[in-house]
Amino acid sequence: MTDTDPPTPKDKARSPLWAKILVGFGAILMVIAGGGAVYAASIFNQVNTASNAKDLLGDGDKPKGNLKGPLNLLMIGTDLRVNDSDGEDRADTIMILHINKELTEATITSIPRDLKVDIPDCGNGQPCSDKINAAYQAGGDTAEERFQNLAVTLSDLTGIESFDGAAIVGFEGFLEAVKTMGSIDLCLPMDMQLDHQMREEDEVRTFKKGCNEYNSQEALWIVRERKAYDTSNPEFPVEYGVGDYGRQHMQQHFIKQLLVKAGEEGYITNPTKVGALIEDVGSSLTLDLNGHSNVDYAWALRGIKPNKLSTVRLPSETYNDGMTSYEVLPEGEPQQVADDLFTALKEDTMDEWVKKNPELINKDD
Repeated sequence: MTDTDPPTPKDKARSPLWAKILVGFGAILMVIAGGGAVYAASIFNQVNTASNAKDLLGDGDKPKGNLKGPLNLLMIGTDLRVNDSDGEDRADTIMILHINKELTEATITSIPRDLKVDIPDCGNGQPCSDKINAAYQAGGDTAEERFQNLAVTLSDLTGIESFDGAAIVGFEGFLEAVKTMGSIDLCLPMDMQLDHQMREEDEVRTFKKGCNEYNSQEALWIVRERKAYDTSNPEFPVEYGVGDYGRQHMQQHFIKQLLVKAGEEGYITNPTKVGALIEDVGSSLTLDLNGHSNVDYAWALRGIKPNKLSTVRLPSETYNDGMTSYEVLPEGEPQQVADDLFTALKEDTMDEWVKKNPELINKDD
């Protein structure tokens, strides 16, 4: 078989675990480095049917054929908070996955949800300057409308004319997976008091630095936390990431640890067990793969190795405007670095940008 021949079922079964998870679970793209084992071919059918398909990018009918690079995919993680009275989901995690022309290397750029940007439509067609996740909330009544408004805002910010695919994942699905497995081991970078825990319980609990076992509710509090990632805490490791970056880092760690737990408990190699896991996560996933299937992506991206993934953050800083806190791209060198990043995403030169800006690459746990 040559690289141009269509994959057979046996070939598809040999695609690495991370590729199957990548295309099946969307936000797990953040942790490709956690892969390693191989699913049975039958698992593909479960992945294909577990997720929802919608026209998130508003392109209508998509052309099919061989999947070719370079690719830029827009992914968001939403958090429908249990105690919210408005019942709206929020784009708490925003990422751009870039895959090079050769389909051999990948980078994930995290966009802070509080990044102040110009939004073309903040409701009733009126533009405004606000946090980027406001573009998602103001987009309309449906997931498709909200996603398209966010995509247009990001296109204006980055210069990427259109995205090649899209995914929405709700973190509630991942927490259901923790319930299925019973618990998860998470490693905290410092002692932390968690905002959501204090809202929901009368007592103030301190979650200790280091690696400990947590149930699904505790894990939910941990992956939602962002206020604790504050440089005013003398024990806070700044390299972990401040505010939203800290939360994104922890979410990456959480999903990686979820995969570790799944492997230890036999959920990866046991088709009966892995079906329950796929059902937990797949139900919270919505995909727009531009006319391609999950299997197409897994096959095309089989050449990307775990150590070829880089997770990138923007060179932003916190800015307080009255009572509102934003992330902004300061003028001067940080703005130029960000502009160079956006150019690299468009022109497929991310490998060069990563080498020049090692301080903006999240290190593996």
